[in-house]
Amino acid sequence: MSKFTQPIIRGVVYCIVYTLLSNTNLYAQSKSKVAFELEADPLAYVLNGYSLHAGFNYGSFRSSVGIFAIKQPSFFVNNDNFSVYSSGFDLKTDYLFKNTKGLYAGIQFTYGNDEVKLKSDPQIEQAIKGLNIGLRSGYRFMFGKAENDYKGFYINPWVALIFATNTQDRIIGSETYQPSAVSIFPAVHLGWRF
Repeated sequence: MSKFTQPIIRGVVYCIVYTLLSNTNLYAQSKSKVAFELEADPLAYVLNGYSLHAGFNYGSFRSSVGIFAIKQPSFFVNNDNFSVYSSGFDLKTDYLFKNTKGLYAGIQFTYGNDEVKLKSDPQIEQAIKGLNIGLRSGYRFMFGKAENDYKGFYINPWVALIFATNTQDRIIGSETYQPSAVSIFPAVHLGWRF
């Protein structure tokens, strides 16, 4: 682990612990019910991957944990000589400005594994693992009725600004692959609120 990533990882751990403790306290102070939600990104399945996220909404906050994988589209990859298959898991906490539906903003922590393959020789590959931190915002379109606590189907488009911690150049075969230090990640999740 580099000198650069140690303080970042330590900071992330502190942020996670702080977020969990402060949100637990906020939930205890609120009289809101906790609602369970499941959602997935259908585009991940189109891109030879998967996506499943379980979340709970408590007061003005929503936290979730999820798993994902996608074959990154070529326009997302820095070098045309490589293909990248990304997978991992994430933790997200969002502040919902209107409790359940509408605009929200939050933070996400992702542990990812990028399998980087040389297109000219797919046998040559390298795994790049690391922690990514993101700031995110989105809008929840809830199709359930308010008097039923919005239970049912919803659409959740969002975008995140992702900061990667493992960005050193890699020599793979005869080519150099440079992971992005900062990237923009858009998604549209389809979900069900129980």
